[in-house]
Amino acid sequence: MHKMTTFELQAKAGQSEELLSFLKRIIPETRRFKGNKGAEASRLSESKFIIIVYWEHEDNLSDYLSWRGERGDFKMLLSFLIQAPTIITYEVLEEV
Repeated sequence: MHKMTTFELQAKAGQSEELLSFLKRIIPETRRFKGNKGAEASRLSESKFIIIVYWEHEDNLSDYLSWRGERGDFKMLLSFLIQAPTIITYEVLEEV
């Protein structure tokens, strides 16, 4: 069953462009990760972003989050944000 995960991010004052550069580096890596079905980023305002990622299985997401943690990417991401990202995973309704 396919999953969709959203990551809502809010940059610290003065960190929006650094966050955007970081996203430009990591999102292509995300697209190449095993089980990834697509990833995109959007901007709501100067400091608010959302990343939407599609996964073949929820296990792929778990593996991805572990991999990012081991590499130190979450620590770097948090350095740009006012708080930890809001992460929500949905079941994709393919029959709708």
